[in-house]
Amino acid sequence: MNTPGKARLIIIAGLAILIMACASDGSSSGSQVSSPEQSGPEQPTLMATLAPTPTTIPSATKVPTPTPTPVPVPLAKNLGEQGGSLTVAGFADVPHRDVHQTVQETLASLGPGLAYSRLLRLQPGPGNEQPNLLLECDLCLSWELTSDLAFEFQLREDVRWQNIAPVNGRALVADDLVYSYNRMRTPGWASSGLLASFGEIEALGPHSLRIELAVADADALLSLADGHSKIVAREVVDQFGDLRESPVVGTGPWIWVESEASAGTFLHRNPNYFEDGLPLLDELAIRPIKPIGNTDSPGLERLAAFQSGIVDMAILPPSEWRQLRDSGTEVGSVLSRQSGTGVALSFNVQSQQLADVAVRRAIWRAIDPWNYVDTVWSGQGFVSLGIPVRSPTSLLSREEMRGLYFADPGMARDALAEVAGNLDIEISVRTESFGDVYVGLEQRLTDDLKQVGFNPTIRRLDPAQFSDVVLNQRDYQIALGVLPPTSTTNSFLTALLHSQGRWNISGHQDRELDAMIEMQASEFDPIKREELLKEIQRRVLDQAYLFSPVTGASRWVFDPQVRGFYPNTALSEYHYWSRVWLDR
Repeated sequence: MNTPGKARLIIIAGLAILIMACASDGSSSGSQVSSPEQSGPEQPTLMATLAPTPTTIPSATKVPTPTPTPVPVPLAKNLGEQGGSLTVAGFADVPHRDVHQTVQETLASLGPGLAYSRLLRLQPGPGNEQPNLLLECDLCLSWELTSDLAFEFQLREDVRWQNIAPVNGRALVADDLVYSYNRMRTPGWASSGLLASFGEIEALGPHSLRIELAVADADALLSLADGHSKIVAREVVDQFGDLRESPVVGTGPWIWVESEASAGTFLHRNPNYFEDGLPLLDELAIRPIKPIGNTDSPGLERLAAFQSGIVDMAILPPSEWRQLRDSGTEVGSVLSRQSGTGVALSFNVQSQQLADVAVRRAIWRAIDPWNYVDTVWSGQGFVSLGIPVRSPTSLLSREEMRGLYFADPGMARDALAEVAGNLDIEISVRTESFGDVYVGLEQRLTDDLKQVGFNPTIRRLDPAQFSDVVLNQRDYQIALGVLPPTSTTNSFLTALLHSQGRWNISGHQDRELDAMIEMQASEFDPIKREELLKEIQRRVLDQAYLFSPVTGASRWVFDPQVRGFYPNTALSEYHYWSRVWLDR
């Protein structure tokens, strides 16, 4: 029985939005994180969220219904030329082929996982600014949110499984999605937490699907678009026991051919794909390019592979991008922004030196993070709180952030003299062998703080030490380093900024901020939620808890003949590969 009353009881009962901590190959704990220079497809999606129960929840009968996504129109003939092959630099070997049992990104979004479809996906195309979590249908035609808090989807009727045994090209039906989601929910599996916000999942007919919400989670649909929420065929699992060594049979634009250690993954165009004209390439190959020995940067080998023609496309860190740019080589290039990744600067408000908000604000005023991004990071990143958002309109503008909170050393100097005079502080910095950009960022920060009267000392920590000291023990004053990547608005806010969050590293007990986070978590109206998110950002900056001086971005470089490449790597997205073409 699905009634508004039942929905209210479920919500008011306070079922928490719980997203399990995941890491590459399921072997890493939530405290082990990746570098912001790995903010592209090689980065494991860590979604570790202990969200508090919302205290203010809109009535279920007043939840607005999202506009259904219309039937996709046939692709324009001038989208691009068909044919050709492309070799992309990958980052690791595929551990196995079971896409539900690991979150390893090479498998999910740069490997065999490209053969699968999902119910939803992120919108592609050059017109969408990033960061971007805007959704569109993949296997569906439309969806709506009902008054009793359930999503109902109408599925496409023209989708067929790839003509590979044991599925042999049969039509996709709603039961395939029910089976796949229930399989994902297997306790202990890497992606089981993605569906924590959902209750019963049922087929209403061959092409109609209903998914109940267990809690009023405004980010719930993002889980269905996540690159790990793949739809798999029951027949393959029944015959082989699992998908680890089985044939890869999906409904996606690519047909998997093989994956070999060191050689990589090879895929061919699916001639029977349901979106007419896609994919445009005939072949796609992902070749793992791994660091050799103790290099100063993981991008050196990728740069060498690209320059020598071993690969046609690669992600480069800032140092290697500068080297390639300054060489005068003609290349194509695009920057893909991804919130929830990057470098964070956080304050421990429980420490004696930083208990006074005026001191914390003085540190904000002493620095100009936009200058750091441009000069140290070669423009490869952006300044924000780091919150993943639906679109850039949910972020505070540069003018507001810089004008009200940063880049005024004179005001910082005056404020510090008024509250404390010269002040000794310690900065805990996460250090890794990723080139000179981290050293440069550390140096610029300390220099700017010295200029206004602080006396900073640096405590360098390796990744394991940083996780233990900063994330677990909160034994620090100021921390500069990589924090656990998050993929959704709620996973970031509830884990990092709520007082009861798993990684509330600032140690605040700000009940006003908690209430704001709880309010936005269940706000389904995107316009209202956008305003709530802006107020949260202003609160966090005003209280000077944390922000991201370099929010993640991936610099892709590619052969100048590559066209139609508009990557959006949030949520382990990968559909954009189907629209790439070669102008030859």
